Amino acid sequence: MNKSIPIAFSFDENFKLPAWIAIKSLIDNASRQTFYQIYILYSNLSEETKKDFANLANSHAAINFLQIDNQRFSKAPKSTAWPYEVYYRLIIPELIPEYDKVIYSDVDVMFKGDLSNLYGQNLTNYQIGAVAAERTDEINGIHQHFPAYKGNYIYFSGLIVFNNKKCKEDNIIERFFDNMKKYREKLKMFDLEVMNLSCNKIKPLGFEYCVLENIYYGKYQQTQEYQFLKNVYSDAEIDAAIEKPIIVHYAGNIIKMWKKLKPEKDYFEYIKQSPYFGEYQIKQRKKKLLRCLNPIWYLLSRITPIKSYRKKFRNILRGNF
Repeated sequence: MNKSIPIAFSFDENFKLPAWIAIKSLIDNASRQTFYQIYILYSNLSEETKKDFANLANSHAAINFLQIDNQRFSKAPKSTAWPYEVYYRLIIPELIPEYDKVIYSDVDVMFKGDLSNLYGQNLTNYQIGAVAAERTDEINGIHQHFPAYKGNYIYFSGLIVFNNKKCKEDNIIERFFDNMKKYREKLKMFDLEVMNLSCNKIKPLGFEYCVLENIYYGKYQQTQEYQFLKNVYSDAEIDAAIEKPIIVHYAGNIIKMWKKLKPEKDYFEYIKQSPYFGEYQIKQRKKKLLRCLNPIWYLLSRITPIKSYRKKFRNILRGNF
């Protein structure tokens, strides 16, 4: 068997279903020679949830839990969409120092292939490897463009390969925390922007490691994402990634795949296998019932004087609850 491949994920109870699907699909698509050392970074998971994930261990994977103290990030900005868990990836070289390289992945993904080639990337002289999202001179992009971005690209932070040695040499973790503090009031996509502000030696990885949901399932030339991706990748490169994706990333849509009334078939197959399928069915029935009252939610979202309630009613309309 080949040397172990370390890979880390971070999530809380709200993301246990997509996290289970991500890790299950990772293990299912391991090649015969691959063994994953999976690290779950968390601050507060129930014992039952940890047991559900521990049960995923098999001949291709070991499950390890690393509890994180959120106090470390108390001076960093956060929101409902970006809780402190999004910052855990930034201290991976410190948390898992026993490996030369460590992979981090978001949990709103499905793995379609093995990560041996990814882990085998030569990162000599690079702090991290990541997938380019858009050009720093992009006009129609969706990311913030900071003057401090010195390279040609802004990179996604949903998949990162850390070169632990180089990160230590360049004091990358210290840079991360310095920039969290420096740009605190300006950050919107917290971890992504901190990573791009701090790392100046990033190796571009292939788009097959971050095939966005709308690109994978639809006519990608008609998507909003294509408008900035086309300035980074050729159509031939995008077509090749769609044909043989390694990771499909469910990012960009208001409603996440596991919250949709009709998830894509390949994703739904994993939902049915999960220990949370019963909870999922109850939520789906509730959504269908509430959807029957959509005209009422729409009216309330327009006339209620309380902003927080208007937002709540809009979320019900979208099915994002």
